[in-house]
Amino acid sequence: MAPEPALHSFPICAQRRRKWTGATRRRDNPVTDARIVPKLPDVTDRESPFAAARPSRQLVSSSTTRAPLKVTLGIALAQGAVLYLLTLAELNDAWPSGQPVWNLPLWTLAVAWPVLLHLSIDAANARRTIAGASLFASLLVAVAVYTGSRMSPPGAFATESIVAVFLITSAVASFKALMYLQPLAARRPVIYAELFANSWRNFLVAGLSAVMAGGIYLVLMLWASLLNVIGIGFFLELFQQMWFAFPVIAICFGLGTFIFRGLARVIDGLTGLLEGLMRLLLPLLIVMLAIFLAALPFTGLEPLWDVGSGTALLMALNGLALFFLNAVYQTGRGEPYPPSVHRLVYVGATLLPIVSALALYGLSLRITQYGWTVERCWALAVCIILALFSCGYAGSILRLRDAWPRNLAFVNRSMGLAILAFMLLSNSPLLDFRLISLESQQRRVESGEIELREFDFFYAGEFLGRPAYLWTQELLEQYGDSDPELAELIRNPEPPWIRAARVESRDIWDEMIYRPAPFEVPGDLRATIDAIGLPRALVTPTGNVPPVLIEVDLSDDGVMEYVLVLNEFQAWAFQRRDNAWRALALEFVRGPASGRLSGTTFESGRRPVAGRTPVIVASPGSIGLDGVPTDTPVEADRPDGLQTALTEGAIETVDAEFRDLRIGELVLRVVEAP
Repeated sequence: MAPEPALHSFPICAQRRRKWTGATRRRDNPVTDARIVPKLPDVTDRESPFAAARPSRQLVSSSTTRAPLKVTLGIALAQGAVLYLLTLAELNDAWPSGQPVWNLPLWTLAVAWPVLLHLSIDAANARRTIAGASLFASLLVAVAVYTGSRMSPPGAFATESIVAVFLITSAVASFKALMYLQPLAARRPVIYAELFANSWRNFLVAGLSAVMAGGIYLVLMLWASLLNVIGIGFFLELFQQMWFAFPVIAICFGLGTFIFRGLARVIDGLTGLLEGLMRLLLPLLIVMLAIFLAALPFTGLEPLWDVGSGTALLMALNGLALFFLNAVYQTGRGEPYPPSVHRLVYVGATLLPIVSALALYGLSLRITQYGWTVERCWALAVCIILALFSCGYAGSILRLRDAWPRNLAFVNRSMGLAILAFMLLSNSPLLDFRLISLESQQRRVESGEIELREFDFFYAGEFLGRPAYLWTQELLEQYGDSDPELAELIRNPEPPWIRAARVESRDIWDEMIYRPAPFEVPGDLRATIDAIGLPRALVTPTGNVPPVLIEVDLSDDGVMEYVLVLNEFQAWAFQRRDNAWRALALEFVRGPASGRLSGTTFESGRRPVAGRTPVIVASPGSIGLDGVPTDTPVEADRPDGLQTALTEGAIETVDAEFRDLRIGELVLRVVEAP
């Protein structure tokens, strides 16, 4: 048998082999160059739902992909110290707590910059990473300065919504910027496969690190509490000190990022699991979307708009479908489904622009009717973003058919930059939704569409910030002396639901049903109910249950009581005693609405206070025959009185003062009887 020719006898092949293997070593060597190596998804196993849900790129796990532990701990310790000082300033009303234009930027810098470094700093490119993170943090600080200026003067108006919007938009912007910062700092081309992998890894690493930090601190508190039980209270007192808690939590978070960034294969495994679940759900979601759109020609759009949240439902459906499509098809390499399912999915994806158009149409109806608000501005922005994604995917499908995922990278990479820019602009004077909303509502007043008294000053004070504050100050200067009622409405506006309830409560007697037979309502009882001021919003929250007034002898003494059933949640009984009416709460003890009616209780001479649930419900006191509350004090049970009654009071049985009331299958029982 002839000897097998040696490899060097084929000089051309040997040269190619050396060239290929050398290039591979240069790419794969985790010591010299920790790069992300392309890896095609495995789509050969068609029986496994997770066959194509594996990450398309594999991060080399090596100590060179992270900064040294001492650097991570140093960043975390510095962050914890700064956060402690800022919190201490807040508690002591020291600088910069009273100046939002300084306070918000400092908080932003103290939170965002270290987190960006924790998730991206690399021993091989630390300087470039620090420079990139510092550049983006400076952009966040700039928009924080503007946002802080919109919160001045401090205490003059509500700022919670302003801070909430800034936090959410800053978090989204940081998440997007981090995806691009990581390859740029490593001097790698910005390719979508890496952006996709980074998005999942950053999200999971940050989330798991936050859970780890919170878990460690809770374990420390549990341990300190156990020691406190046996008389060692030093550690519990120590762990509750801010100067201890902030650095410890910050160090635990930084340590978590260091640990989880070193577990790239574990993170990729979690990513694959989540993507596999979405791969199973995507065809079902597409079928549901198609059935919904097919039913609309028969039902019309009116039922969708009548629910009041139709636009939000459409946006949620659109966003969920886009998220699943993006997660399942990933980098666009390989088909995650058999051909028939793949075609079903992408044909259904071409319907997404229709969903976007319906959402935009529904939103336009609300804007045309009621003008702009901050919520509608954000809804329009989200609708436009979803529509651009939907049209980009649909255009790729119509142009490339089965191969449409090849264009996925271009659409997502472009839209990622657009979202990043929008998140920053939304906190700048170029796109101030609060100012846009205020000007829109002002135009409605100027055009005569609504009266100035009908303007929602409560919403302006809660959500429109400094622009609304300056405008209301101008109104007070203009109408403060000539129209005191309007000035008071501007200074102390009522929430719209209370204002609507007060206005609409006048028709309670027009809708009243009298049982068991029509009867004449005592004038002083009617005045009593009107004096209580039962709001129309509580009378018929479902819109189809009219109030019912029942004449019945509950106390079995020959004197009639009156039971007012407002809805399936609230009912009250009125009993005359000492020439006055007292109101007693009822509860359903049997029937479909069984259970305590509500946490609403009466205060003497005041409207019901929703959401207040007393420990022991007390009688509301007496109301005179003229409908005006008497001076009889309300005797409420206090802890000391309860303790005395339980330990020293006589023990005896007492017959119920009132009998239960049966209405069909419903049974009501008095629960407030002194």
